[in-house]
Amino acid sequence: MSIDVAVVGKLILDQEDRIAEEITRLQYERQPELSARFGEIGWIKTKQDTLYSLKYLAESIHLGSPLLFSSYMTWLRVLLQQYRVSTEDIYVNILCFQEVLMAELGSEYYETAEPHLEAALRQLSSDEVRQHSHFQDSSMVDEVTAYTELLLEGRRAEASQLIMDLVDRGTPLQTIYLDIFQQSQYEIGRLWQTGRITVAQEHYCSAATQLIMSQLFPYLFTHSRKGRKLVSACVGGELHEIGLRMVTDIFELNGWDTYYVGANVPVGPLIAMLKEYKADVLAISCTMTYHVGLVRDLIADVRKDPECDNIRIVVGGFPFNIDRELWRSIGADGYGSNAEESVKVATELVRTDGR
Repeated sequence: MSIDVAVVGKLILDQEDRIAEEITRLQYERQPELSARFGEIGWIKTKQDTLYSLKYLAESIHLGSPLLFSSYMTWLRVLLQQYRVSTEDIYVNILCFQEVLMAELGSEYYETAEPHLEAALRQLSSDEVRQHSHFQDSSMVDEVTAYTELLLEGRRAEASQLIMDLVDRGTPLQTIYLDIFQQSQYEIGRLWQTGRITVAQEHYCSAATQLIMSQLFPYLFTHSRKGRKLVSACVGGELHEIGLRMVTDIFELNGWDTYYVGANVPVGPLIAMLKEYKADVLAISCTMTYHVGLVRDLIADVRKDPECDNIRIVVGGFPFNIDRELWRSIGADGYGSNAEESVKVATELVRTDGR
């Protein structure tokens, strides 16, 4: 008998607090030195981290993608290094996951979770953790380095002037978006993850970049229009909208008419907008693994409306970059790893439809 993965994920989430408590208890039993290392707050933080991991595990099981959970382990080990939590500590935590979930789920249901936990253990045994700067991936290393340093120093006006000087010198906006804004955001995220900047600094840099992007708004409409329309949205409570904002602007630069609605738009009004604006493509962004299910549900709701039959759906964001086949399993028509690729994918989908 095949097991419904949605049932297994729901079983975990329905009991997440009790399961997290038991995993934490077992880990402290196996590692009694944790009490001395972290004190009373250590138990609370361990349970809190375990709860987050359970959410990622449940979603990975639901989506049938062990790669999502193992990738989360890589992110987590880098994040927790700054709090003196070792890779070995996380490894023991996952061993406790195995023991507790076997007892809670029973062998039949546990078999569905096991590949995800084994993948996590293999990832934690690997030494492959990115430590180098994202600036190395940019064709404008000096400019993106200077821009990011200005933001981190709180010198927003000077960062803005740097960008406007590039525009005045004829630097293509798409280059500025992809090689400065995008790589800067990636690097700022890495610096936060490794504890080199605070969450307040991370938020300031993102807000500053969005403000500077808004100053470029008049330049987005200098290209000829192609008569194609895009509606772009984030799912649920996504807080990281800047990536989708960049994607939408790149579509504008490529001659599309765009309608950026951001996050937390109810499904009904979103579908009404798709029909009102006669959208060719809906772009959906998701940065958190445990929100991928919301993307799947949104796509299903759009597909139910016969008036949306001709709308193609392109997805993007961190989980889709980790598992590059994930878009297929949730019902999307395509996926873009970045803004430039999203435009290419959407254009090809519309062209294939004869539009």
